[in-house]
Amino acid sequence: KFISIKNIRDKIIEFLTYEYHIQNSNTIKLNISKKELAERFGIQRPSLFRELKKMKEEGLIDYDHKYIKILDTNILEGK
Repeated sequence: KFISIKNIRDKIIEFLTYEYHIQNSNTIKLNISKKELAERFGIQRPSLFRELKKMKEEGLIDYDHKYIKILDTNILEGK
């Protein structure tokens, strides 16, 4: 039996890609808390924050408590 496991970054990118197309913007308004987002991904909140911080340090995104801004749209799936 084959199980596909996405890492945390893959889950974030999948979410950002979806929201990018829905919101038609590289600034994604979060309609749920980051705690709820972590729960949706099936991960712990500290793990989500760690990966968001890494992505920010790499210049891929910026974020605050209500928004995630995609700085490098090349990370989006299908681009």
